[in-house]
Amino acid sequence: MTRIFQVVALGLLVSSGLALAAPPVRPAPDAPAEIASAAPAGSSLLAYESSGAQPDADAVAVFETPADKDGTQYRTLTIFQRKDGKFVPILSSDKIIGCSRCTQFHDDPFWPDNVKVTPARIEINQGDGGETSSETGILLIRRSGDWKVARAVRSFVDGGRGPAKASNLPLPASGLAKDFDAKWSVPFYLNTLMVNNRTGAFMLTHRGTSPDQVWETLKDDCNKQDCTILVQQQDGCISLVKDGKGRFFGAGIPNSRDKKAAISKATDACTAAGGQQCEAIRTDCTRGI
Repeated sequence: MTRIFQVVALGLLVSSGLALAAPPVRPAPDAPAEIASAAPAGSSLLAYESSGAQPDADAVAVFETPADKDGTQYRTLTIFQRKDGKFVPILSSDKIIGCSRCTQFHDDPFWPDNVKVTPARIEINQGDGGETSSETGILLIRRSGDWKVARAVRSFVDGGRGPAKASNLPLPASGLAKDFDAKWSVPFYLNTLMVNNRTGAFMLTHRGTSPDQVWETLKDDCNKQDCTILVQQQDGCISLVKDGKGRFFGAGIPNSRDKKAAISKATDACTAAGGQQCEAIRTDCTRGI
């Protein structure tokens, strides 16, 4: 569902915005030394779970990379089996655990307690935010020494509202966990601040997948002759400032938890252009849709 904010009387609107709380800090998992030493180069241990310390016990570790330029962290799932008093890696996959922004709302689908391990059985559940959450459930079973995918179901709720649509994820022909792809990706969304130079209205959209799609969405409210895009970006904060002469200035920053920085940047643009009485009209901070 596309969210569009339109105000025809700007003088009646006060500065507003969404302040996003910082994510809670995850405690470092307590794991045997051989688990941490199996981390892929440059990765750190995010989660660890085992079925015990008995011979042939199973264990799972999830390793994650540092954040890239977009703030995304990627994960590798490694399955271990206990042999001769130590856990030995059996298989690894970077296609089972979702990345830190691999959801509609660019929130993290995976938390350490999302994985449960019992003898010869691994259950992984990953979610997505929204009024009604989307969920991906994966069940791995060890049979005859091989880890196989017994079940992989994704229940998807478009925009986080409305009914869920459940579907089975395609399983590899081999049936093996090492060949399974849960089809995780970072959805691409554009946030756009647009002003109508003719009517004095502004619009904020939070779901465009391309500049052309944004214009198509707003075709009943704006066109390229009457309207100007002040800011267009992915995740972050966008601020709109208006000066005493009614001129608009916009600015955006990539940090969706720093509303004040976006307001400051837009205000600086206003004063740099000689604006007086620069006032923040609206500020939106978003991640994903």
